Amino acid sequence: MLTKLAEALERLFEGSEGEPLVCLARSFTLTVRCERCGEVIPVRIDRDHELQAVHAEDAEEGDRPLEYVLRKEVVGEDCQNLVRFTLRFDCDHGLLESQIEGGEFVEKRGRERAALEESAELST
Repeated sequence: MLTKLAEALERLFEGSEGEPLVCLARSFTLTVRCERCGEVIPVRIDRDHELQAVHAEDAEEGDRPLEYVLRKEVVGEDCQNLVRFTLRFDCDHGLLESQIEGGEFVEKRGRERAALEESAELST
């Protein structure tokens, strides 16, 4: 049974043709750390429902957006410090800029970090 679980996890992170299956997901998880208490807070991001399209002022219906913006506020369980962050993505969902107040982004290591970065870059 453990062998089957290990194989399933490997398929999830390795996928076929070098692209992890987690990159095909419509959501991804970012991790932030509260600057007050140090609590590590995982934050699920749903790309289909939480990214706001930013259009040019003279855009017409059907025009492609200039960029996408995500604004999120989270509070951990250990204290009531508000952690706010903003992420800006280009039209292909490549990360352009990230800002955070009240905390810091926790960097992922190895495959997990690469999968999150690739997930953020997928187009809708």
